Amino acid sequence: MEHNAHLWKNEAGEITGLFISESGGSFFSLIVHPDYPHLAGEMVAWTRNVWGKEKKKLNTDCYPYGLEVQALLDHGFVQDSHIGNTRRYDLMHTEYTLNLEVGFYIRCMAEGADEESKGELIEKIFSPSDSGPVKVEYWRKTLPSYLAELDFSVVDDKGRHIAFCFGFVDQDNGIAVIETIGTHPDYRKRGFGKAVVTACFLRLKEQGVTTAYITGFSAEANALYQSLLPVETTPIHSYVYES
Repeated sequence: MEHNAHLWKNEAGEITGLFISESGGSFFSLIVHPDYPHLAGEMVAWTRNVWGKEKKKLNTDCYPYGLEVQALLDHGFVQDSHIGNTRRYDLMHTEYTLNLEVGFYIRCMAEGADEESKGELIEKIFSPSDSGPVKVEYWRKTLPSYLAELDFSVVDDKGRHIAFCFGFVDQDNGIAVIETIGTHPDYRKRGFGKAVVTACFLRLKEQGVTTAYITGFSAEANALYQSLLPVETTPIHSYVYES
């Protein structure tokens, strides 16, 4: 990623803006520090004229309130489509009940769940056509916000992982993000996805976390996340530039 990342800093060396393209292809992400909104135009101009100068197409996605939205429009990007939603959950004022079929259980990595089996399921869901070796080590585990007690799965009576999610916590602000949520194709539409996220919500409440966010892109994911009683839903739109 080092060839496709760029930082903006102030005179004190604090980061005020971030550009990154995880794949190095046409897609990129921008983050503008809220105290430096004037940087949005400079960042979009750099993206289009420096990083993207040899690319015929560039695309990104943004929330409607994103500081970069107007800058994208000013530099020739057009809003393309509604691609997903981020939902906010009020954990303190919403009641959650965990329901599971008989013979299935909630486990987390802090309790010694089988990491290799979980890694295989993650690969099966997110990289079904990858014929290479299974990448058991989930890279986000290196983040400071990762907690093994929020690394949940639904398992069957043989300990095989059926559904999973990861919770990440900003301890300073009491905010959590739950992501990489999935269910084995043979076990979908049985409430396992809802159960594993509910387990994560309940653990977060025990830890005093007040707010959680989940982002969904597919129709199935959005239906699941809506059933978990969000208090706010924010759309995500894609923006495209073609030279």
